[in-house]
Amino acid sequence: MSQRRGSKRGTGWKPPRDRKEVVTAVLAALAVVVVTAALVWFLRPNRDSGATSTPDTVTTPTTAVSDTTTSLPTDTTVAPTTAPAATSTP
Repeated sequence: MSQRRGSKRGTGWKPPRDRKEVVTAVLAALAVVVVTAALVWFLRPNRDSGATSTPDTVTTPTTAVSDTTTSLPTDTTVAPTTAPAATSTP
């Protein structure tokens, strides 16, 4: 048995899809990709409102060592704590 290709009449070849359908499908796929990329961009985690992308760092100013020294209290004694006196009932 031989298999026939084409239409049942066998008179001509018909393209599998209309050009308008292909263009519509390509534009729809492109729209899905663009919308997905935009949502990923706008809904990304840790999005800061600043324009810079450098991480937040804390800088400490450096000071020159002076000849005078700051003295801290050296008394480390702790005052004893006393419990309240027990009350007795007469």
